[in-house]
Amino acid sequence: MTDERLTLTKRKLLAGVGSVGFASVGAGLGTTALFSDTESFEDNSLTAGALNMRVTVDNIAHSTTIVRDNTTVTPADTADGDAVTVAVDDMKPGDWLILEWNPEIIANPGYVRVTSVDEDYSNDEGATPEPEGATASPGDLGDAVLSTIWQSYDDLSGGSSPQDLEGLDQTTDRNDSGLGSYEEPTNLNGETPGGAHYTTMNEAHDVYKTGVLLRDPSTGDPLEVGSNSDAAWFYQLLELPLGVGNDVQGDSVTFTLRFDAQQVRHNDDPFNNSA
Repeated sequence: MTDERLTLTKRKLLAGVGSVGFASVGAGLGTTALFSDTESFEDNSLTAGALNMRVTVDNIAHSTTIVRDNTTVTPADTADGDAVTVAVDDMKPGDWLILEWNPEIIANPGYVRVTSVDEDYSNDEGATPEPEGATASPGDLGDAVLSTIWQSYDDLSGGSSPQDLEGLDQTTDRNDSGLGSYEEPTNLNGETPGGAHYTTMNEAHDVYKTGVLLRDPSTGDPLEVGSNSDAAWFYQLLELPLGVGNDVQGDSVTFTLRFDAQQVRHNDDPFNNSA
């Protein structure tokens, strides 16, 4: 955001005008002197505050180096004013990856809203290899890949694993189970032993396409990003379960996440204030 500068007009302040009379003892003529003083307050200005957000994304964990090498982010790693597009190619049943999203706000604290841009989302039917057979557009991958959001990632296992994810976000849990840590789904529908129901890519997009406000997981209040130099992190797990059929072969999913920031101060209803 470009700083806007408003300079106030200089005003001279006449501090005092007075007169004192004196009697002339020599010539019998009266003389008068005027005392004056002027004080100035110059170069007064008001400067509008700044609000600047940048977002970094990193592929922090993956099932294989092939998945890592076939994950591309545009623009690379950090966006400052642009949308972030993520494309994952050549996923096989059993593959997964974890994306770490890190929005940070500079200068003033702000609220952050995340949107899966509807016009940029695609679930396309690709080439039809022999095992897949005849299928129709759209593709099948968007209903097969599970996409979930987690509050934290603690590398407790000594390696890279979805088991290190904690705090399933309710926006990607169809049962709103409050699942505390990752559980492997028991079926292709994304249901887990603890009662969670993970969303697919298509289902997660349907939730985020209208915009989701980042919230404090302990209170549910809108999260203030940037207070005391704090940033925010959340983690997106993308996994293609074992047992997925040949229908997904050659299909592709591309999505864009847009991050919007709005100041905290004088903002009781983030992204709904008209003022």
